Amino acid sequence: MGANPDTGRVGHVQMQLSLLLLLSLGHLMVDLAQGALPFFLPFFKDAFGLSYTAVGAIMLGSNLSSSVIQPVIGLWSDRGSRSWLLPLGCLVAGLGIGLTGLSPNYFTLMLLTVFCGLGVAAYHPEASKTARWASGPQRATSMAVFSVGGNFGFGLGPLFGGLLFAWAGLRGMPGFILPAAAIALVLWAVQPRIKALAAEHQARLVPPPSGPQLDPVPAAGATAPPYGYLPVVLLLMAVCFRSWVHAGLSTYIPLYHVSYLGGDPMDARDLQTVFLLSGAVGTLVGSPLADRWGLKNLMMFSMTAQIPLIWLFPQTHGPWLYLVLAATGFLGISTFAATVVLGQELLPHRVGLASGLMLGFAVGTGGLGVTLLGMVADAFGVPAALRVLALLPAAALFLILFVPEPKAEAARAH
Repeated sequence: MGANPDTGRVGHVQMQLSLLLLLSLGHLMVDLAQGALPFFLPFFKDAFGLSYTAVGAIMLGSNLSSSVIQPVIGLWSDRGSRSWLLPLGCLVAGLGIGLTGLSPNYFTLMLLTVFCGLGVAAYHPEASKTARWASGPQRATSMAVFSVGGNFGFGLGPLFGGLLFAWAGLRGMPGFILPAAAIALVLWAVQPRIKALAAEHQARLVPPPSGPQLDPVPAAGATAPPYGYLPVVLLLMAVCFRSWVHAGLSTYIPLYHVSYLGGDPMDARDLQTVFLLSGAVGTLVGSPLADRWGLKNLMMFSMTAQIPLIWLFPQTHGPWLYLVLAATGFLGISTFAATVVLGQELLPHRVGLASGLMLGFAVGTGGLGVTLLGMVADAFGVPAALRVLALLPAAALFLILFVPEPKAEAARAH
C-alpha cells in the first residue's frame, strides 16, 4: 500500500514550522541583548556622568554595528548557505551585552556595545533568508513566526535586564551569557537540517522548463529589480523613519521617566516592557492582516494611527499611559514582518540583501535618530525630543504612498 502523500506534506510542514520556531528562538536571544540596552542607559549615564548626547551615541554604536554591515552580510549570504553564522551571532550578542556591565569606562562600554551589535548583524540576514526558505505561501504570516521572536526579545530585554539589575546591579549583566550559549548550542545542533533546506532550495532554482521557480537567479543582463530601484529606496527610507520612532521611544521611555521625571526605574522598566511586548503582539496580528489586506495598506494604516498616539505620550499619566504605549508599540511593529516581505518581493533575486536592508540597515538607523534626539533633548528638553518623534510617522506615510504593492500572482511565483 502506497504512502499517503498528505501525511508526507503534513510532516514536511511540521518540520518547517519547527525550524521557524528555532530561528525565532535565536532571534529572541539576539534582540533580547539589544532590547535590554535602553533599560541600562540611565544607570550608565549616572555611572559615567554622561550627557544625553553621549547616551545617544551608545545607541548609535549599537545600531550601526548591528545594521551597517548587514546588507554586506546579506550579499555574502546570497552566494550560499552561511548557517554557522546563526549560533555564532547568538553567542557574540550575549557576550557583548553581558560584559558591558563590567565596563571600567565609557570607551570600553562603547567597544562592548559594538561587539554585541556585530553578533546581531551576523544573525539576521542568514536567519531571515532561511526563514523565507521555510515559509509557505502565506509569507507575511510565516515571516511573523520568525520575526515575533525578535519582538519578544526586545520586549523581554528590559524585564530580564531588570531582574539581573535587581539581583546584582550592573555586575549582574553577565547573566545574559548563559542563555545565549544555550541557544547557540541548539542552533549548532540543527545545522544539518538547515543545510538540507539550503540544498532543497538550491535544487529548486533550476527546475524543469514548465516548473515554478523560487527566488530565481536572474538571467544575464536582467539584474535590475522588477519594479526598479526607486521603490526599494522609498521603502528603505520609510522603514528608517519607523525605526527612528521605535528606537526613540524605546530609549526615551526610561530616560523620560527616570532622568527627567525622577520616577522609579522599575516603573520605567514596566512601561518599556509593555511598549515592546505590545510590538510582538502587533507582529502576530498584523502579519495575517497584511496577507489579507495587502502589505502597503497595513503600513499606511499603522503610520497614520501612530501620529496622535506619540503626541499623547508625554501628556498622559497613570493607567492611560500604559494604554497609549501599548497601542503605539502594537501599531508600530505590526508592519515589521510585512516590510521584510515587501522588501524581498521588490528584490526577489537578492533576498539576503533585502533582509539585510530591512532588518539591518533600516532598523539600525534608529541609533542615528536617537543621537539626534539626544541633541534636541540637551538643547530644548526631553519633551521637545518626544514632539519631534510624533512627526516621523507622517514622513513615513508620505513615502509609502509611492511604493508599489507587488501583484499577488508575482509574489506567489517568487
